[in-house]
Amino acid sequence: MQPEERLSGQDRPGLPSTHYLDNRIYTDPAIFKRERESIFAKIWKFVCHETELSDRGDFRTLTVAERPLIVVRGQDDQIRTFFNVCVHRGARLLREPAGTLVDDHIQCFYHLWSYNSRGQCTGIAQPKGYQASGLQPDQVHLREVRTETLFGLVFVCLDEETEPLEDFLGPDIIESLRVPFGSADLEVFHFHRAEMTTNWKMFSETNQEGYHELLHVMNRKTSLAQKDYRERRWNSHHNGHLTFDQAVIGYQNLNLGSREAGTLPGMLPNGHVVVDLFPDVMLNCRSTVVRIDSLTPLEPGKTMLECRGLGRKTDTPEERAQRIHQHNQVWGPSGRNLPEDIWAVETQWQNIVTGASRYSIIAREEDWGPMDDATLRSFYDAWGRRIGCHAHDIDAPWLAEAPSESQP
Repeated sequence: MQPEERLSGQDRPGLPSTHYLDNRIYTDPAIFKRERESIFAKIWKFVCHETELSDRGDFRTLTVAERPLIVVRGQDDQIRTFFNVCVHRGARLLREPAGTLVDDHIQCFYHLWSYNSRGQCTGIAQPKGYQASGLQPDQVHLREVRTETLFGLVFVCLDEETEPLEDFLGPDIIESLRVPFGSADLEVFHFHRAEMTTNWKMFSETNQEGYHELLHVMNRKTSLAQKDYRERRWNSHHNGHLTFDQAVIGYQNLNLGSREAGTLPGMLPNGHVVVDLFPDVMLNCRSTVVRIDSLTPLEPGKTMLECRGLGRKTDTPEERAQRIHQHNQVWGPSGRNLPEDIWAVETQWQNIVTGASRYSIIAREEDWGPMDDATLRSFYDAWGRRIGCHAHDIDAPWLAEAPSESQP
């Protein structure tokens, strides 16, 4: 770029095409539809932790790629997922966000057809009316969805052709998840939802780049102020997944105490690690407490965020109280960081949806350091390959003109 050149949000930046974004990726309804069908309907999607289905008959309802689903623990203790749709006429079966089946019984309110937690039809109301056609309960069943668990994390996949979960994640990510998920017996102790007026990718970006740590007073004082924090590195993995090296956080710099007591297995005292699963999940451990963020895109400018806090099942009341306290210092609806993140991405959406900003810049290069935009370039490489266009120009069909940005 020549010194006399000036950029505004309306000018196409004079940068490599990988280093800026066409802001229509956030607002265009056709792009949103392609994301739903080519990403969320194809990948393995985290839906809950198995401790949210701790007893037989426990269920949760949710949507993936706008398809309504039921995740339920059966009487055989196996977790299964079904379309939350009655086979008879397509009515919604369960309408509560969570609960427990009574007597292993799911009944459609419309015509009173019944099913069990295996998806089997157990009863058709007024069955004599079907004698002429020969329809019997054992001929119909709920549509099942592929479901796999890893270290207590429950994933579903709508596509029968997608690779198995372990192949989708890859060995490096599985090893990264082992600490702490595979080395501690964890349970969910906190859950909340927030509906945000923003595009899902805007919030996903906040979990993938450290440059926005400048937004948070807490991060500036406890992380960026640490002497060796700049030595921390992001790591790119196949399918667009990311990990962030463990670092020690200086909570004492903000009078937040220490997180040495109750440190989870494999974590450093006051340690912090991040695992980002493409396209929308962040697993974030701050020494003693785990947070899981996951997203449900509702509209181009509306996103549901689900946040979970996890601690050890074996906690004493005193230990659990300490974990909850440390969780709420940072996270939760009244924590320090989440309201600031939501404020930032909703403000971003307000400007971009009006057309006031045509392009965004992701041009930082810092050898995959904490504030490098290589993480976003990696994300949008995986995004573009799946939906078939480039993030810098949604009108340009996908061409693998250059290999993905590699690690140093």
